[in-house]
Amino acid sequence: MKYEIREDAGRTALLLREQMTFADRQVFDGLVPGVVKPGKNIVIDMAHLEYMDSAGLGMLLTLRDHAEKARLKVTIRSPQGDVKELLRLSCFDTLFPFE
Repeated sequence: MKYEIREDAGRTALLLREQMTFADRQVFDGLVPGVVKPGKNIVIDMAHLEYMDSAGLGMLLTLRDHAEKARLKVTIRSPQGDVKELLRLSCFDTLFPFE
């Protein structure tokens, strides 16, 4: 998994690229504190994420749990192809707003 964190307009954007798999769990857990910042809602940009497995779904839920504790909203932006289909089949559209 490759990622970038950007700050803009009162939000924190997490841009994900390539793959998000179980092998990325430790890295993802380490970046969560840098993404969950008081007063800044979170956008997960998946426009360039090509593959995600079920562990990736779990990582999204972990981020959402941390954000909810900080009273922040997490939005998913622009999932494509198989990633979009996985999110749809897993009913993540009921857990996260999409844009």
